[in-house]
Amino acid sequence: MLEIKHTLRLDPARRAAGGFLLGASADAYAGYVRHAHVHLLEDEDGAVGGFAVALPDPVLRAGGVWARRREIAWEGGGWDALETARVGYFDQLAVRPRRRFRIYAAALAASALRALVEGGHEHVFATVVREPVRNLASLPLLAAAGARRIGHIDETYPEAGRILSDVYHLPVAPDTIERLLTTTPLGRRVGAMLARAVGEASPARTMNPLAP
Repeated sequence: MLEIKHTLRLDPARRAAGGFLLGASADAYAGYVRHAHVHLLEDEDGAVGGFAVALPDPVLRAGGVWARRREIAWEGGGWDALETARVGYFDQLAVRPRRRFRIYAAALAASALRALVEGGHEHVFATVVREPVRNLASLPLLAAAGARRIGHIDETYPEAGRILSDVYHLPVAPDTIERLLTTTPLGRRVGAMLARAVGEASPARTMNPLAP
């Protein structure tokens, strides 16, 4: 995971269309594997081609993201109505820039989102970097899921300095994943990819799209 993070590090000199990744130390990733939803994408040889991290409500509330929730510049609404709700956070989606892995990015994201839905979460949030480089890779996935931009937040990362991120919100219900994966041609294709996921390593789930 750390090696993939390094491969996808923020570089203002390169185009952002392929996406980049911020945050998380080795200790943080170890904590995610123990307490959050970490889903891996691997090939037939077991090489990891990507991962997704989703934070369930207890992990989210214990971390820095929740502590900074009041710093979000909301465009209507706010956190008050969510304080007693079950809230999840889609923290990271990282896939190596190789087509065999990249085409499964949406299925990997759906797998992690499904874990939050199955956990009874009512709301899922995600942040997407806008400045100094706009991260375009995740925007189509957010749009396809029906997530809505609700504001922005200023953050600081040791490796990147000041970062301005847009905040996206997706209300979820028990039938959210079924609806997303069955009501459109794109959703059905993603659902077929997701159905090919095999193997499970607790608490991290492994997707092997190239398995027979």
